[in-house]
Amino acid sequence: MKRVSVFMIFGQSNATGHAMPMKEEDYISVPLKNVYGLNREPNQSFDIDHLEFTGYTSYGMNLAETQDNTYSVPNQLAKIWQAEIDRGEALNDLYIVQISIGSQGLYDMWSMEMEKTLKPGTLGQVEISLFPFTTHILGLLNKYFKDHDLEPDFVGMHWRGGEQETTRPFASLIDGKLKNDYKKFFTALREALGYNAPIVLHKLPFVEVYVKSDPTGVKLGISAYINYVFEQITHELEGVTIFDPTRCPFYNPAIWDSGIYRWDLIHYTGEMNMWVAEEILKEYKAR
Repeated sequence: MKRVSVFMIFGQSNATGHAMPMKEEDYISVPLKNVYGLNREPNQSFDIDHLEFTGYTSYGMNLAETQDNTYSVPNQLAKIWQAEIDRGEALNDLYIVQISIGSQGLYDMWSMEMEKTLKPGTLGQVEISLFPFTTHILGLLNKYFKDHDLEPDFVGMHWRGGEQETTRPFASLIDGKLKNDYKKFFTALREALGYNAPIVLHKLPFVEVYVKSDPTGVKLGISAYINYVFEQITHELEGVTIFDPTRCPFYNPAIWDSGIYRWDLIHYTGEMNMWVAEEILKEYKAR
């Protein structure tokens, strides 16, 4: 049985690498030899009964939104993973699963209650019920490993979302609702996968806007409340950790873009996503 590494990333625009097109010379246009991904064309469907992995490129590997050749974390991770192997590093082959659509949170297209639909396209056109679609893909991922005699070693199931919940009324998220919904969501993803894969929740580094009341007993902004929920989940679900982007060496909240955001102050820069990819690889190798 061959041991392989598996990286999964789900969420919204910062999982997609929104509005960060690569320079053409940075495209991964020749399929990588040791990194594999799920291309949309054969895999973006509720009707398939098996997955087709191909050598990774920076084009077509997000199974949800059509936005390609971006400086996203999966593209950056694929590039440095292959480079490590090419230098002689003893790394497993890497399998990447990316499912993300901008502006979609736990109560939007990621909703566990959304009616099943799959309309491909770019942001603003695409409409996919992401929860049932993702559980379908994860079930087929389990089948793929077994059919190909592969032993998965999970880099992690990374969640880069939560921003959309900051736009909802604060009262709709308190009293444990958001935490319980997230716990059900991640538990269902693990059950579909058939493995107790490690879950990594990416903290929101936003500057806080204070509200009058908060169930933590402290006056916290809504994004801080979501971070609080993420932290609580780490204590209530086994194998859940937090990735803190404010550890980035060029994070500086005293400057207008905090050193990590593009001009819109929402989306991370390519340099930031490269640092995240490097940290993910470093932490995986240190296990």
